[in-house]
Amino acid sequence: MTGHEDGAVAVMTALLMVVLLGMSAIVVDIGMLYAERAQLQSGADAAALAIAQDCATAQCGDYVATARTLANANANDSRSAAAPVIAGNTVTVQTSTVTRDGGTAVRHWFAPILGIDSTRVVASAKASWGSPSKATVFPFTAPTCLFNQTPTNTEIWITSASACIGAAGTRLPGAFGWLDEDGKKNCRASVDIDQTILGGAPGKSGPQNCNIDGTTILLPVYDQKSGQGNNVTYVIHGFAAFRVTAHSWPSHQLNQPPDCNNCTGVKGRFITLVSLQDLQSFGVEELGGPALNAFFVSLSQ
Repeated sequence: MTGHEDGAVAVMTALLMVVLLGMSAIVVDIGMLYAERAQLQSGADAAALAIAQDCATAQCGDYVATARTLANANANDSRSAAAPVIAGNTVTVQTSTVTRDGGTAVRHWFAPILGIDSTRVVASAKASWGSPSKATVFPFTAPTCLFNQTPTNTEIWITSASACIGAAGTRLPGAFGWLDEDGKKNCRASVDIDQTILGGAPGKSGPQNCNIDGTTILLPVYDQKSGQGNNVTYVIHGFAAFRVTAHSWPSHQLNQPPDCNNCTGVKGRFITLVSLQDLQSFGVEELGGPALNAFFVSLSQ
């Protein structure tokens, strides 16, 4: 090999080294960026959901500290920055890189050969919360004043003999009412707080094929009632989370519980529900209703 050829090989090797180092930069350094962003996204998601859960019950607390704690917990080096912003019923959390020496960008191993020393990486997540305004639920309703006067987690019977004092200061006898079912014996009723809801026969038995004991239902609560018998109507105020422990229908007279002799209704307690489940799992179709005790949280775009 001549000296000219040696020089040509050296030039080619130098050029190939640039290409190889560039490839290394793509594989190694960009891989680092993807890994960093994945950690930041996990931290942003976790922080947004946690803050939304707190704020749903009007207890946002130190949401900045919550965001930082969860962002750091999802970073492999336990270091990242987090900036939460709350607007209405939505929180947006932006996370970004923090290095051990206090830097704000990921430093590269090979990319400096190409003149790129570091890259700033950020991620963002948004979570919203709200209470139902429209849902398909068990066809049973009770007055808002019963919800208002019953302490959380206190077990009660909601029966045809119950009563409470409504917003107008009048006594509301017959605390519960049946709602017209969407279909024959399907034990479901579509309820929208923007509509007047038709009620069923006041003396009818409960749906025979619905087992609600041991489940949490969304109980529509009404603030206005008019009409009698089959012509009764309700103006629904909102939805309350009610944990059902027992029920008693007229068709079950032989198996009635001892604490509800000859009564019709359901037994349970109003609970605070903050759910991350899909809205469909509770039959919720729309959010935006009054904040009673049922809240749904979800990540949004």
